[in-house]
Amino acid sequence: MSIEYRLLTADDLEQASHVESRAFYNRSSPESVEQLRKFFPPEWTAGAFVDGTLVADVRTIPQIRRMSGSKCHFGSVGPVACLAAYRRQGHVGKTLKLALETMRERGQALSGLYTPHDALYRRYGWERAEGKKKYVIEPKKAHLRFRGERGSTTPVKNEDWPRLDAIYRAATRDANGPFVRAEIWWKEVVLREYGRDSKATDSDAVVWTDRDGNDQGYVIYFERSTGVREGNWEQQEIFVRDFIALTPDAYLGLCEHLLAHDLASNIVWECRPDDLFPDLLEDPSAVQQSIPEGGMIRVVDVERAIANRPYVGGKSASAVIRIEDETLGGNHGTWRIDGSGREMSAEKTDAKPDAEMSVNMLAPLYTGHITPERAALSGRIKIRSEAAMEELTRLFAVDAIPYCPDWY
Repeated sequence: MSIEYRLLTADDLEQASHVESRAFYNRSSPESVEQLRKFFPPEWTAGAFVDGTLVADVRTIPQIRRMSGSKCHFGSVGPVACLAAYRRQGHVGKTLKLALETMRERGQALSGLYTPHDALYRRYGWERAEGKKKYVIEPKKAHLRFRGERGSTTPVKNEDWPRLDAIYRAATRDANGPFVRAEIWWKEVVLREYGRDSKATDSDAVVWTDRDGNDQGYVIYFERSTGVREGNWEQQEIFVRDFIALTPDAYLGLCEHLLAHDLASNIVWECRPDDLFPDLLEDPSAVQQSIPEGGMIRVVDVERAIANRPYVGGKSASAVIRIEDETLGGNHGTWRIDGSGREMSAEKTDAKPDAEMSVNMLAPLYTGHITPERAALSGRIKIRSEAAMEELTRLFAVDAIPYCPDWY
């Protein structure tokens, strides 16, 4: 039996469609193969081949992640697929390692993914490093306490993506976590919904414009079945794909638009962790709130990632950190991390470390998802002195909570 781990070629895409479909209990189709050929260059995918047959693969989509005015090349991982007969044989782990090595070579200093299988991905360095909030709203019972200044909502189509992008860029330029969205991402991911059969439908989108004719926000959403029937009626719900408001009036106006969908059984909205929508309602019990898991993030290249991170800690800071990374040897070792002005840097050193951590824990510190103090109190990192804690707190300060409105 021969086993090979390599990047895919164009000749492997039909096999990739089969593996990715069967791994998630679907069927490959001509549409799914064509989707791979059209949107995903084969070299974005690492595969495991047994006797020449693809049995597992990992795809990495190149993105750019924003952080407080800075940008960092980012690898969005998904899907990670393996045929059932070849699971628990190490193929996924070795393919993930190949994907990480490839990201590092390509300058993708950070990587992220969504998964319900934290234990698997923690073994290879990913950790939860972003948050979000989820609402399930009963529109018939939800009544706003406040009204903003009057504006208007205008439906827009897929080809109007530049209008939406202008609003999005204004809102995310100095944010912590959003992607820089390319045209294809807008048209094929944000403004389009794909079913299990790989067939696409355009989402609904409206722009909110103020009295002076200025675009100040938008909401993108689609309808989906809840799977519950009432007599001959199958209940529908509204899923909010993206919601951006530049002003309070735009926020309230777009909320009014969503709540007008009162034939839907509910509205599902995943949003920023600090959103306060329930406080705007006469009866907050019209909303069920939960905290779903945010993205898992990994630092792929310590030196490059730190150099791409803006420093917002005030006066200069410096600390020596021992980082354990069993998957990517270039990260493993002791690093001096410095921050001054708006710049950060990292270089290897032989100095005695002020702190020790796994590469997993570097990601939530990097994004600001947790503070060094919280990480130390929970035993997830070791910090040797109060002085070192102060330095690390300044080094990993953020001026905005981490949140990405895209799935990856």
